[in-house]
This record gives sequence, structure tokens and C-alpha cells, in this order.
Amino acid sequence: MKSFKIGGPKSFSSPRSPQAEAPRPSTPTAPSSKPGASTTPGAPKDGFDTVGSRISSSVRGLFGPSQADSFAANPTKFSGQNLLNGYKLFPNGTPPQGVTLPTPNKPLVPANQSVATLNVQQQHGNANLSLSSPGGNGPQVNYLHYLSSGQGTQSQGSFAGISDVPLRPGHGQPSMVTTGPLNGCAVHALHNPANDTLSFVHQADFSKYGSQTGKQQLENFLKQNELQLVQSLTPNDYSHPTGKHGIQTGATAFAHYDKASEKWNLVGQLNDWKNGGTPGGRPELQRPPGGLAQQLMNPVDLQNPLKLNELK
Repeated sequence: MKSFKIGGPKSFSSPRSPQAEAPRPSTPTAPSSKPGASTTPGAPKDGFDTVGSRISSSVRGLFGPSQADSFAANPTKFSGQNLLNGYKLFPNGTPPQGVTLPTPNKPLVPANQSVATLNVQQQHGNANLSLSSPGGNGPQVNYLHYLSSGQGTQSQGSFAGISDVPLRPGHGQPSMVTTGPLNGCAVHALHNPANDTLSFVHQADFSKYGSQTGKQQLENFLKQNELQLVQSLTPNDYSHPTGKHGIQTGATAFAHYDKASEKWNLVGQLNDWKNGGTPGGRPELQRPPGGLAQQLMNPVDLQNPLKLNELK
């Protein structure tokens, strides 16, 4: 079972904004190639901020109280009613203290070293996600980083992930994984049979050289790390041409543990580009046009894993 489509145009309480006129690239690209960056000064390059793209650190003061507890308590309901914006996850432009990031030589970070505090503020119709140091006033989540495709070869690909995520998180353990926006990338849920845990991986530019190359890169990564594919969210799931320019939709992805089913779910909420936002700030997103699924939920089911040859 690949995925469930959740909600259509009538699922949301707020109306959709008009279509963006600035075209996205016709071929899905990494988050750094988001449209509007060339016409809007200081627009963020991706959701994994680089130094030099900064806004005030007083996130709560600027955007009001955090709704992160509501999001963490019922992720599917909250994401069904709110438009998530994963750009500028690091409001200060640098990763929060206490969060270890992967590197090309060490692409997997232990889950207990990737914990951060989640914040969610409403602004311009977007529920803006951001992360701060672990132990803060808010839900504790695992952060899934991104390494650009330029940091890996065409045959190797570029992967960044977290390992040793419990199949059934216990008290005090994060039950959500957050990552930046998807615009050509893929997110995978993997199983480690050696210790019966999960890994979540962000694969840059899955379709850059064609999906067959993306699948080969993933197969090599799985073999090198002795992991097994369980579930995925790829551009084939979320990237669809819209409007007269054929602008490709993107997605905000996250994973969450559902206590009722005792399973993780990999979720992708589709979005469309609205504008580049303020200089140094977030772009503004809008909902995709009618006819497209607003949200996808892919169960991470070890008894019914996704097969590599099923990826598109």
C-alpha cells in the first residue's frame, strides 16, 4: 500500500490564494532552486538556512504564540487545517546549538543527537515551522537535515539522515521528524534489521538525472548502510504542473508516530509558490489548485514495505 490521499479542495477552511505567476522550473529541482529567488532580493535559498539569510531571533514576539503543541498533538488534523511552511527552519540562519548535522562522510546522525524544539507561528496564512535548541518550551522533534546534490557524485547521490529512531517511541522520546521543503528531493523511511530501528533520509535531487538514477543512488546507499526501504515520498508523489506556466508544486514533509496504529506515517502536504516574501524572510506559500490531493500519508509498515522497483 503506497499512500493515502487526504483531503481535496473542500478540506480546508480557508480559501486558496490566486495562482503565482512566476514560473517554477519545469523540472523539479532541489530547494535551492525555488522560483522567485532571482527576482526577490534576499529570498531564502532553501529550508536549511545558510549564514547571511537571517531574520530576527525573536520569533515568538514577531509571530505570536507557538501552535507547535497543537501540531504535535494531532499532526494529521493540524496539517489538514493549516498550510505548513518549512522554509527558514533556522530563523537565525544557523543550526540550533545542540543539534548535530550530518556530513557527506557521515550522512547518518543518531536520533538522540538530532533533537530540537519545534515552534509553529501563523503569518500571512502560513503556519511557519522553525526549530530551536533542544529542551526548549515546545515539542521535541527529530530534525532531518539536507545536503545539496553538489556534495555527492552522480552515481553516489547526496543523502542526509537520522538513525536509531525507535519503532515505538517511549515517554520523553520525540514522535515527530521534521525536514525542510521538498522541490525535487525525496524522503525515505528505512529499517535497520540489526537493531530493529528506523532511519529517515533526505535524498537531494532524486529526479535530477532521472528517477532510475535516483533509485540506483538509493539502492547503493541502502547496501552501504545495511538498511531496507520501507516507505518514500518522491517528486512523483507531490510535484505536479499547475497554472499557465506549468509551475511545479512542492511539499512540506514530516513523519509522525501514531499511537493508535503503533506505526509511523510519512506525510507530504502539497503547496504552491505565492511570492518570495520579504528580503531575508520566508517565501509565502499557497495551496495547490483544485483537483490535486492536498496531502499524502504513506504508512511506514514493516509488514508491507515499499519495494525499490515501485519508486517513480
